[in-house]
Amino acid sequence: MINNIVDAISVQLFEIFGAEYAIYTENVEQDLQEPCFFIDAVDVRREKIIGQRYYSNNTFDICYFSNEEERKKDFRHVADTLMDEMEYISLANGDLLHATNMRHEVVDDVLHFLVDYNLIAMKEMEPYIDMENATIDTSINKE
Repeated sequence: MINNIVDAISVQLFEIFGAEYAIYTENVEQDLQEPCFFIDAVDVRREKIIGQRYYSNNTFDICYFSNEEERKKDFRHVADTLMDEMEYISLANGDLLHATNMRHEVVDDVLHFLVDYNLIAMKEMEPYIDMENATIDTSINKE
């Protein structure tokens, strides 16, 4: 599920900012192309509700690396845009996720936009075996 949310964030960022902004979901050791975004799931928690239902609290850090001379101005512009445009994201199956707890900060010349996309998920169950028509062999093997 987390990878599905990361994919939805990537698609939304691409729709907002276009192809001139690189989007990374894995660490890049070198050749980082700025301006760019890096998406990471920083805190994922799951709490059982009832039966197979779980409440999943998922915090993501969308890091923005600027190549502008006026970085602070660029960071403010990108942060405002993210606040407005990342409120809803669409998963590949068409489900909409609503953002909560959106906030941002600049640390070491990188904009960190933190957002929670929480949902209720169903855990996959093993297939049910119908016991109504089961037969039991009760014969004794005398060898």
